[in-house]
Amino acid sequence: MLDLVIKGARICDGTGNPWYGGDVAVRGERIAAVGVVRARARRAVDGAGLVLCPGFVDVHTHSDGIVEHPAAENILRQGVTTVVSGNCGGSRLPVAAMLDRVEAGRPAVNYATLVGHGSVRGRVMGAAKRRPTRKESARMCRLVEAAMRDGAVGMSTGLFYVPGAYAQVDEIVAVAKVVAGYGGVYATHKRSAGGKLFQALREAATVGKRAGIAVEISHLKILHRRGRTRPDRVEAVLAAVERYRAQGVDMTCDVHPYPATFTGLSSVVIPPWCAKDGKLRERMRDAAVRRRIRAEVAGKIAWIGGPDRITIARFDPDPSLNGRSLADVAGARKGTAASVAMDLVAEGDPRCIFHALRPADVARIVCHPAVMIASDGGVVGARRGVVHPRNYGTFPRIYREYVRERRLLSLEEAVRKMTSLPARKFGIRDRGLIAPGMRADLVLFDPARIAERATFDAPHSFPAGIRAVVVNGHVAWDGKRVSRQRAGAVIRTG
Repeated sequence: MLDLVIKGARICDGTGNPWYGGDVAVRGERIAAVGVVRARARRAVDGAGLVLCPGFVDVHTHSDGIVEHPAAENILRQGVTTVVSGNCGGSRLPVAAMLDRVEAGRPAVNYATLVGHGSVRGRVMGAAKRRPTRKESARMCRLVEAAMRDGAVGMSTGLFYVPGAYAQVDEIVAVAKVVAGYGGVYATHKRSAGGKLFQALREAATVGKRAGIAVEISHLKILHRRGRTRPDRVEAVLAAVERYRAQGVDMTCDVHPYPATFTGLSSVVIPPWCAKDGKLRERMRDAAVRRRIRAEVAGKIAWIGGPDRITIARFDPDPSLNGRSLADVAGARKGTAASVAMDLVAEGDPRCIFHALRPADVARIVCHPAVMIASDGGVVGARRGVVHPRNYGTFPRIYREYVRERRLLSLEEAVRKMTSLPARKFGIRDRGLIAPGMRADLVLFDPARIAERATFDAPHSFPAGIRAVVVNGHVAWDGKRVSRQRAGAVIRTG
């Protein structure tokens, strides 16, 4: 007897091929049959008028919080069944211990991780702003190899952040070659999304060529200098990606469909050298350093679009600032935006939302065939505070805006971007498609109702239109409640 059958759905199998009507049968953790299923099942779900597709694979997340919050409800209820954590150069080490902890907590969704180059460099060199010695380079390679043996799906870099910002190409290539030997991917938060964007893409392509490794450009975005917006710049960026692909570099990208980013204030407005040797806060209290960098900090704030475009999301020393703009805080403190930004970094470096992207650029990137969808979010355990709405709404937003309303993507192409494309790129071989023998990770949704409900003003809102989410053959969300039985698995590759 079958365990589950979903009857009469509109099946989008993840390949990008046209949808077709039919049934999907599940036995245990795997898909048993696709087409017309007449065998009896312990549970039957009516899929009439609904779309059935593979579970969404979110390959750019910061989901290590799943250890503390294994239910991962904000992720699961979007239809995400697999997350890849350890992005932007940051991962917990050792990887084996992290995977064991996640597995012991019985997560509701599947979990995989990259090994973070920044974490490895920090373990070996701290926040030193220099090239590694031969011994240090060898030790980094050994740590990365151990992570790949333990099941990491690849390596990430955060070249925009300290200490990754201090690494040069030769250092990155050396560890990337180790990852390539295990069939892993190189996912990079590139050095720049602004004035040095094309150099950053060229650097990523160089790593790909020299290491012989597939490259993923994390959360591709374009920042325009205020007053110098170039609508054609996004086309030049995507043309560069296509050019590197034509040269033989397996370069793809991911993106979330929101015109705002989220990260630490210091990472965006403070020069990276200020954080060398772990002395960022001390330097922000040094009057001579502040005078030296004031103009640069002001310029970076202007590049973002001004202090009114920066929202403080989390500031532990003074939570009353959460939700307020930098312009508002600067006015209350009777200081310039640059001086108050340096003050805040010295006091505790707030996490901020930067409303810095052109919606037209985001839309163009979303629609490119070499771009997959990823949230850049994570597990939100408590429904309070200021968070980015992408944590709750990324995947339903694609269907609502790009498929149903604007018709910029076909249903089948949107599904491909969220399922088979990311699964194949990150080596998750038995997920991302609806076919016999594949893992039974499935999403059933109403194409007329699916939509995100999270906004920047009310981010803790679950989406509409998701009728069921199946993880490893178990109905984890039935449209009304989350199952207490968590059926997610830890994915170890290599």
